[in-house]
Amino acid sequence: MATAFSETAPPPRFMFPLLVAITFIAPMAVHMMIPALHAMQTDLSVSQGLAQATLAIVMVAMAFSTVVYGGLSDQWGRKPVLLGGLALYLIGSELSYIAPDIWTLLAGRTLQGVGAGCGVVLARAILRDVYGMDQVAKMIAYLTAAYVMGPLIAPPLAAIALPVLGWRFLFVVSTMLGLALLLLAILVLPETHHPARSGGGLLRIVSETFGTYSRLLRIRRFTAYALIPGLESGAFFACAGASPFLAMGVLGVSPEEYALWFLILPGGFMLGNFISGRIGNRAPIDRMTLTGSSIALCTVIVMGAGIWTYGLSMEWLMIPMGFMGLGQGLALPYAQAGTMQVDPAYAGSASGAVNFCQLFFAGAGQQAAGSVADGTGLPVVAVMLVGAAASVVSAIVAARAA
Repeated sequence: MATAFSETAPPPRFMFPLLVAITFIAPMAVHMMIPALHAMQTDLSVSQGLAQATLAIVMVAMAFSTVVYGGLSDQWGRKPVLLGGLALYLIGSELSYIAPDIWTLLAGRTLQGVGAGCGVVLARAILRDVYGMDQVAKMIAYLTAAYVMGPLIAPPLAAIALPVLGWRFLFVVSTMLGLALLLLAILVLPETHHPARSGGGLLRIVSETFGTYSRLLRIRRFTAYALIPGLESGAFFACAGASPFLAMGVLGVSPEEYALWFLILPGGFMLGNFISGRIGNRAPIDRMTLTGSSIALCTVIVMGAGIWTYGLSMEWLMIPMGFMGLGQGLALPYAQAGTMQVDPAYAGSASGAVNFCQLFFAGAGQQAAGSVADGTGLPVVAVMLVGAAASVVSAIVAARAA
């Protein structure tokens, strides 16, 4: 059984790989379903909007749960909160697997999203506990670069499995991963945060948690940093969520070919995070967030111009998304580090706020793009443009607030 973590001891050798694996439950919940949306829509005989809702509802559920996870982990410690989230993820995966209709599936996906929210937010908070503020931006960048292996692996595996095993089998994979991580966390993960106060009723804990967020959000610099990853994620997932319908429904691309094209998206994001990790604390936070946001905005402008001039194609749909992922990967680790610098005592809450913004705006952007889709790709670009431009504004506000 795991023992408590000592801040004076070096980090356990297994710590970083286990945290990477824990973050995988989020992309498993989100990205593995993207190639399956069209097949699921056909099997359940539902509209495109309801099909896309099975993706958006996971992101929104994850968004709200990360707020709770971050604050509760500051109050109760990281490990018990993490174990609760992994258990919810397992239950939601099983409910989604047996769902006889779209409404049961949406309920299961909601529960799965609530559970998956524990992964990234608590992994980043644990990194802060173990490695300290001096190394947290670098370690978050490496964690996120490794995390992107989930989106890299999940869509091709899903596309290969779909014709043979069907879309429901994807939830079997999610269940197996969640069960393995739950057992590992119970047996080997130490507690890395020992709050000064613990105990008390749940209502008091929740009240203190949201009181912390209220105080932090009144700090303009904190809010601006937290919004940057969220707004960029909204722009990114507006295209990622619409791409399977545009690729397979409009352009006639096969699921296997689409999965290969999709690798460009997480590939660019991974490269951006890897570059951020190599730069580390040698570059100012404000410069990196503004640079990444500007790259994303320029990419959306070029993408829109290309589709307007040459028409919709896989090249103009997917290749620009790789560059947008690069910009997002440059900005995200530094924006996260910027929120944690405001008050290091509330690293879990800061991580929760950033993840809430990422997931909430990702779900909102994805659903907005689905609502205005007309088969040309231009309405999707318009949604992306709003998110990317607002991200640049947030980066400028954060820099001036310094």
